[in-house]
Amino acid sequence: MSAPIRTLLTDSDPKKLNRYGRMSLWGEMGYKVTAAACDTLEALNKLDSGEVEFAVLVSRPPETDAETILCRCKELGIPTLVILPRKNGESVGHYFGLGACDVIVEPPSRSRLRRALLKAHRMICKGTSEEYRLAGEKAFALLEDKNINSEFMGKLRSFIASCEGETATTCSAAEYFSFNKDYFGKLFKQETGMTFNSFYNSFRIEYAKQLLSSGSYRINEISELLGFSSVDYFTGVFKRLTGCTPSGYRQTIE
Repeated sequence: MSAPIRTLLTDSDPKKLNRYGRMSLWGEMGYKVTAAACDTLEALNKLDSGEVEFAVLVSRPPETDAETILCRCKELGIPTLVILPRKNGESVGHYFGLGACDVIVEPPSRSRLRRALLKAHRMICKGTSEEYRLAGEKAFALLEDKNINSEFMGKLRSFIASCEGETATTCSAAEYFSFNKDYFGKLFKQETGMTFNSFYNSFRIEYAKQLLSSGSYRINEISELLGFSSVDYFTGVFKRLTGCTPSGYRQTIE
């Protein structure tokens, strides 16, 4: 089992710093808060210690200068998650531009934090989670007898692997393949016999089954983590592809 990712948590509000630090989600997702800072200077000193692999920055100026801390993280190659107070939510794009690996607005839901931590975990560990990997194996097994071009299949595998913590779309897949959306859609159907959306939904449901089997996620968290617009829509797709609801599936494996 790999060691937990050493995490720096920065927040100038002591109560919220303590609350964030006590979240069980860190351990569940393979992280450990090993350092905490209440202001910019303290955060920079902790970063320069060489003991930080991931940083979570709650931007509350003037005590925490998010731009300065982000720049140092970028110099050191440390992925950084920025959490913004709701009143500063319009700055999301700005912080992405400064190099944040993800930006979310307070109060962050557990499922939204999970997505951010999954994304960072992939960047740090250069790999995917076991649940995601197994889902990929099962989804791609459905394509094995389709006589698909090996180069196309290899690139599709790479694309899906790169999307953990994000929601893939036909547009993002087409961009990854350097094709326009219409051409990619036709090529995908020609190679696989199904649309990209159909394949991706099959993959997401396989991933959902793995997450349900782990026992670590609520159904609404899985729905949000997988990018479904609502729990009802997720439940409908799950039932259509498996013949039972997510809760029904969970009961069969308990």
